[in-house]
Amino acid sequence: MGGVGVRRCWVLVLVVVAAGCGDGSSPGVDPTPERVDGSSSHEFERDDIDRANGASDAVKEYCSGAVSEAQRVGCEAHVTEDDIP
Repeated sequence: MGGVGVRRCWVLVLVVVAAGCGDGSSPGVDPTPERVDGSSSHEFERDDIDRANGASDAVKEYCSGAVSEAQRVGCEAHVTEDDIP
């Protein structure tokens, strides 16, 4: 595994941690996502779900420590075996 994979892994970890920080009241952060038509959305993107469903057992094990469904799906969708230390 090269340095690029390790950096990508740490970037993902930092993004996930940063996304979970705060109470959502800071300017520029919208805690209530909306669809284009203005209706509320609490769904994952279809391609993220497909990638998460196709994640290898090693990736699923690596992501098993996620504290929420969103973190788990995000991890499984974006981490590859090359990213795992």
